[in-house]
Amino acid sequence: MTEAAAPRTVRRRSSTRATLIAAADAIFQETGSTSVSVEAVVARAGFTRGAFYSNFRTVDELFFAVYEQQAEAVFAVLEHELGAALDGHPTVDGVVQGVVHGLPPEDRWYAIRSVLTTRARHDPEVNALLRAHTDRFHATLQPLLVAALERAGRVPTVDPALYTRAVVAAHVGAVSQSVLFDGTDAVRVAAVEGCILGLTRPTDDVVGAADGTDRPA
Repeated sequence: MTEAAAPRTVRRRSSTRATLIAAADAIFQETGSTSVSVEAVVARAGFTRGAFYSNFRTVDELFFAVYEQQAEAVFAVLEHELGAALDGHPTVDGVVQGVVHGLPPEDRWYAIRSVLTTRARHDPEVNALLRAHTDRFHATLQPLLVAALERAGRVPTVDPALYTRAVVAAHVGAVSQSVLFDGTDAVRVAAVEGCILGLTRPTDDVVGAADGTDRPA
């Protein structure tokens, strides 16, 4: 292979991979299932089985790529929203809005994660992949969330990693109401705000405890 041909091959493989991911995403949106055949995916993408196996080992790996692509988009929005909350003089309400606007309001992202979670209960390989993706997501969110809260004058009363997971869980639970309740946005705000206030305390409480004074919240 010539030096000129190598970049073209890389670009072509990258394009094929992206097309396969898009095809899997479209199939999931239509069926709500990751239990699809390689044939169904390549037929939707317009490729051969060889093209599939040049990019993915299994259909599970492909759907994790779909989930990871969605997660990357969420990371970008969260960084923007919570980064904006750090500008100037952030408030608790600003942090709440940053989380609510940063995490997806629709169940699309959570739906594929829910299906993968169900499979992870019985498949160690799927479990390991999902844990790695989930840990990375929380590790990305944690410093942004804690820093924004500290600038707003509050600190978690529990371990920051546990706190971050609790905030995400509150939002996920609120989004799950979307098929049962029309006012999902209000539920999202209330759930995230309740978690943020319920598991934090004013920074002055920490200072007061350290110097032996009793400062009001």
